[in-house]
Amino acid sequence: MLCVKCGCENESEARVCQKCGAALPRYVSEETPPPPVETPVVNERLQIFEDAVARVTSGEWSVEEFVNFLDDISAVLAEKEQDIRSIEIPDEAADDFAEELSVGFAGIELYNEGIGLMYSYVESGDPELLAQGLESIRRGNEDINEAMRINRENRSKLEDVCGTPLL
Repeated sequence: MLCVKCGCENESEARVCQKCGAALPRYVSEETPPPPVETPVVNERLQIFEDAVARVTSGEWSVEEFVNFLDDISAVLAEKEQDIRSIEIPDEAADDFAEELSVGFAGIELYNEGIGLMYSYVESGDPELLAQGLESIRRGNEDINEAMRINRENRSKLEDVCGTPLL
């Protein structure tokens, strides 16, 4: 089994690459239907932000509860961003991932900008900052969804080269 990350040939039953430790693709028989296309989790996260803004503007949440929400979700997103930024991509594969990473990181930056605007609301009480923050997060969400679409397209190309669907 060929590792898609480093190109090392591995035993056919191996689950991880013996050279770089990357997870190896699992192949699906023709009788197994392809997995359903999942709605990206990032859409759910956008809904979480929209709900939080609605709660704080309606008075259901205090400003302190909103700050706790922002602190908690900022920590989760920072950890996910760090995980993504720490992925090592071999030089020979960098061109294949360039567009996906560029669009994805632009989305992350927009999310961070939106969260920053929401923290500014906490300082000023200006509801326009919440609207601007949500708009930035929506645009970031679109970029991240586009990066995920590019990822699926790249995986499809790899499947075409390998001749077998990847899981």
